[in-house]
Amino acid sequence: MESMAFTSGSHFRSIKIIHFGLVTGVVFFIIVVLLVQFKGFGTFSEDIKVILLVVTSVFTFFGVFAGQFAYKKKIEEGKSKSRLIEKLDIYRSALIIKLALIEGPSFFAVVSYLLTGCYIFPGIALLLIVVFLMYRPTPDNFIMDLDLSPDEAAIVNNPEAIID
Repeated sequence: MESMAFTSGSHFRSIKIIHFGLVTGVVFFIIVVLLVQFKGFGTFSEDIKVILLVVTSVFTFFGVFAGQFAYKKKIEEGKSKSRLIEKLDIYRSALIIKLALIEGPSFFAVVSYLLTGCYIFPGIALLLIVVFLMYRPTPDNFIMDLDLSPDEAAIVNNPEAIID
């Protein structure tokens, strides 16, 4: 039985699909919650708004920075690998970890908006979506972050190149 050969293009397509799914999940959730809120969902007291604003801000701050820290740590691990396929797998998992740590605060901000009706929360979620979009996976980011050799970079930049 032959094993499936993966190309550079197929690897990046799969990573981009994961990225797209994470971003669109938050976007669709924001849209649903905005529609529910416009239909007159109840709101809580000002005290709850302040508490949720503080918690959302702290969660957002730590989510973004913890994601970046975990990403860099995982990428450093990837730099020590000799096979390109291993580096791609580590890049994918590092990116998923980074994005998940941004997605959590995004959902929390949207739920906070649902509970309070305060428009600061969807603003925070939209800001985090912009951060998501800045972290879009590209071959250039992969090459730069993992300090690939010119030979490895040539393979990554060729979407038809088989990676083993």
